[in-house]
Order: sequence, then C-alpha cells, then structure tokens
Amino acid sequence: MQPIDHSILSLYLIVLLCVGLYFKRKASRGLNEYFLGGRKIPWWALGVSGMASNLDMTGTMLISSFFYMLGMKGFLIELRGGVVLVLAFLMVFIGKWHSRSGVLTVAEWMEYRFGKGRQGDMARLLSTIAILTGTVGIVVYFFVGTGKFLSIFLPFPPKVCALILIAMASLFTTLGGLYGVVYTELIQGVLMGFTAIFISIKAFLSEDFATIQSMTPAGWSDIAPPWKMQMPSGYEMYNLFGVSVLFFFLKTVIEGLGAPGGYMAQRYFAAKSDRDSGKLSALWISLLAFRWPFIMGIAVLGLRLGARVAEPEMVLPTVLLYGIPAGLKGLMVAVMVAAAMSAFDSTINAGASYVVNDIYYKYINPHADNRQLVRAGYLSSVLIVVVGVFIGIVTPSINAIWRWITMSLVSGMIIPNFVRWYWWRLNGYGYAIGIGAGISAAVVQRIVAPAMQEWMAFLTVGSVSLLGLIAGTLFTRPTEQNVLEHFYRTTRPMGLWKKISEKMDVSFLSLVQKENRRDFTAMFFSVPWQISLFLTPTYAVIHKWSSFAECLLVLIVSSAGLYFFWFRHLKDNEAG
Repeated sequence: MQPIDHSILSLYLIVLLCVGLYFKRKASRGLNEYFLGGRKIPWWALGVSGMASNLDMTGTMLISSFFYMLGMKGFLIELRGGVVLVLAFLMVFIGKWHSRSGVLTVAEWMEYRFGKGRQGDMARLLSTIAILTGTVGIVVYFFVGTGKFLSIFLPFPPKVCALILIAMASLFTTLGGLYGVVYTELIQGVLMGFTAIFISIKAFLSEDFATIQSMTPAGWSDIAPPWKMQMPSGYEMYNLFGVSVLFFFLKTVIEGLGAPGGYMAQRYFAAKSDRDSGKLSALWISLLAFRWPFIMGIAVLGLRLGARVAEPEMVLPTVLLYGIPAGLKGLMVAVMVAAAMSAFDSTINAGASYVVNDIYYKYINPHADNRQLVRAGYLSSVLIVVVGVFIGIVTPSINAIWRWITMSLVSGMIIPNFVRWYWWRLNGYGYAIGIGAGISAAVVQRIVAPAMQEWMAFLTVGSVSLLGLIAGTLFTRPTEQNVLEHFYRTTRPMGLWKKISEKMDVSFLSLVQKENRRDFTAMFFSVPWQISLFLTPTYAVIHKWSSFAECLLVLIVSSAGLYFFWFRHLKDNEAG
C-alpha cells in the first residue's frame, strides 16, 4: 500500500480507540450498562450493530472463495451459517421470546426456564461452558483469517498481523462495553455499506453475462445443487454436494427455531419491546443483503485477475491489492479491518458477559460491587482472547475451524437449544446432559476425525446430544410447576405446552394461540423473504436477469405475506 493508504488505516484505528474511551465512563456503571447498554440503545443501532457483527473479514474471505470456485452454489454451502438464516426466525418470534425474559445472558435465561434450584444451576453452568467454547472458537477463526488478510498489505507475517489487530480490538471492546461495540459498529456499518456498493457496481460494469460464462465452468451461474460435484483439493468434503446442502438447510432451520446464543441473543436481551425486537431484525437482515452482491463482485473481479489469485481463500485480499487504486485501497482495507473488528468485539463482549454474570458473580463473588464486576469483565475479555490466540497459532485454515464451529460444535448444542422452547417436560438436567454430551462429542470428533464430512459430523454429534437430553430428562424429575407456568405466561411459546397452558385463563390462552398461529404462518414467508432478498441483487451483479426476475417475484410475494401476518401485529409492550 501507499503512504496515503497506511494513513487512512491508522486514522480509522485511532477513531475506534477514541469511541471506546468516550463510552468507558457510561459502560462502567454496572453489568446491565456494560453488557446490555442499560437496555436503552435504539433498535436501529442494535440492528446496524448486528449486521456489522455478521460481516466479518474472515467469513467474507471464506464465502468469497466459495463464490470464486462455485459461483452461485457457494451460497448453498453458506446455508450452514454464513447466510445467517436464523435471523428469519428471530425476526418473527424467537427474538421477542428472548426480550420478554428480562435477563442478561442465555445462561441466566436457564434459571428463568428451569428454576433457581440444582437443575437450573446445572443448565446455566453447561450453557455457559458451551457458549464460551464457541466464543473461543470464533477468536481462533478471527485470528487465522485476519492474519492471512493483513499479511498481504502489511510487512509482517500473518500471526503478527493478527496479534496487532486483536490487541487494538480488545482495547476498545474492553473499555466501552456494549455501548462501545454498538456505536463503533455504526461507523463500521457505514464504511462497509459504501464498500459493498462500490465493489458491486464495479463488478457489474466490468463484465456482462456472456463474458462471465466464458471465464467460468458450466453451471457457475446456476444455484441448483447437483448431488455430486468434483471439488478442488482441500474441499473434498463437499463432493456429496446435494447431501451436504440438505443438511446445511436442516441444521440452520433447527438452529433458527432454537435460537443461537452469544452476541446475537445479546441484541434481543437489550431490546426494549416486541416491536423493537422485530424491527431490529428486519433492519439487520436488510442491511446484510449488501453482503451478497459484494461477495459476488469480489468473485467476478477475482476471475479477471486469473493466476494472481494464489488460492481461493485469498481472492478477497488479492482483488483489493491489484484491483483498487491507491487511497481508495486504504479505505477498503480499513473497511475489511472494520468487518473483522465488528465480529470480534461483539463476540468478546458477549463471551465476557457469561464469565462475569454466570461464573464470577454466580459462584465466586456474589457480593461484588459494580466496580469489581466491570473489572472482572475486563479480565474475562483478555482471558478469552489469550486462549483463542493460543489455539489459533496451530490452526491451519479458515475453513478448517469454521466447518468445525458450524457443523460440529453447533450440532452439539442445537437439539437442547431447540427443545427448550417447545417441550414443557425438558428439565435442566436433560438440557445440561444433552449440551455436555454434545460438546464432548464435538471435541472428540475434532481430535479423532477432523476430516469427517460435515453432514456426518452433524448427524453424529447431534445424535449423541439428543440421546443425552432424552436420558437426562426422563430419568430425573420435571421442572417445578410454578416455574413452568411463569415461563409460559411471560414468554408465550408455541409447541408441546398443553400440560402447562391448561392451567391458564381461557381468554389469555386464546390470545396466545392466535399469536402463535400467526407467527407460525409468518415463518413460511420470512425464510423465502430473506433468501430472495440476498439473491436478487447478487444475480443483478452477473446480469442473469431471468433469475433476478424470479427472485424479485418471490421477494414481493413474501414481503406482502410478512406485512399481513407479522409486521402489522407488532406491539410496543415492554419486554419482560
């Protein structure tokens, strides 16, 4: 890069540090302020922040590599996690179920669901361990991808580049809490939006559809998945392509119905009402739509560079290095750094909330004052980063860690997280044993059979978790009736709750059933709405107008369905 590029990047990092320092005083008032912004952050800020958290540098590098190799079929591989299809479910009903609880973390939510006795404690502790395991995995993923990217532009080896950025991100994240995270991500979101639009237009103007077809293998612009594909070296696990895609979609639907933890759940715990939960989700999804034409644009521009792209995972930095002029190049690199920091700071802030609220405050120092709790948050953030960096040093590639996180580790938690909402009989013991068995199976799989195909890992780890859940639930006593009744009355979930709902007032139960029927119907519009919203502009980048028109039609119909079955029924009632 030229001196002007380095100056732009340096200025950006200084601005982020200043934002962290500015919010330090406000964030240090207590746990609720530090980790949830006092539940006073506007819905639109939470939505932009969520979008920025999903636009991570490492994930963008990985998904760009799939689009570069496979064209539109790369989108199908990222149904495993990169499409973030869980947002379609969070938008319609899972998000408001979170915000109604009034808790700080998913682990604390376990006591809201299973009570404050031994089974609630077990579920809370195992949930904390599971989420912290995933948090460390994300740090590893961040470390590997960030190092690869920045080493192209800075005169340092990948691990040194990653350490520099992690040190900067850790500093402003630790100082500013969720306030600092959200408001720095507003800045990052604006920069990301500019870059996405610029690259998309540049790719659109650079090649027409016929030229793109001449540069790519047959079927590159088609999204229909064949059952088998001959994948490049290092990606052989996707040779049974159709089977893999089927399991990716199944996994993301179950995950969406059960809802993820970490920074995604944190945004909904911080929401003020049902209406805010829905609106922040809709904005989050809408802004994420810019990611997909950007990724396709990177793939198209990478094709023009030919042999300069040394490996698929390097197509993004190669395009920025050779395809963007000085000055603008520095801004683009700053945007990618912003994307990396957005994912990192949200993950670390959310992970630290579990260490402080669900381990330190719960078990170690229940009488801690606000100053002690915030300091514990600082230390927790540092510990998570140190462990993640240590593991990242020995991790070989982005895809290696991402596929384990999305298809093994998540599979170990996905069944208990799903069942907890929809079956009254699941108790804290069953949840804890299911989560514990799933995490253990995922770790064993990573050590013993790291090359296992993703769909097989999903089945194996998920089955172990399910067996643990069933055994733990049926051989132990149910959750106390008064706890279940409070949970049902405040959350108002759908599913197998007849034994509890029959205790409720008839008029209240009628309203709950009406709401649940409406939400269930809206779900069948929200999923195609999100997918078509992402695909429509992506097809426009490559000038494939027939597919563009088809996706646009689905988008219009699903938008109308969402309006009638979801949006006009949003309420401003206070969460909890």
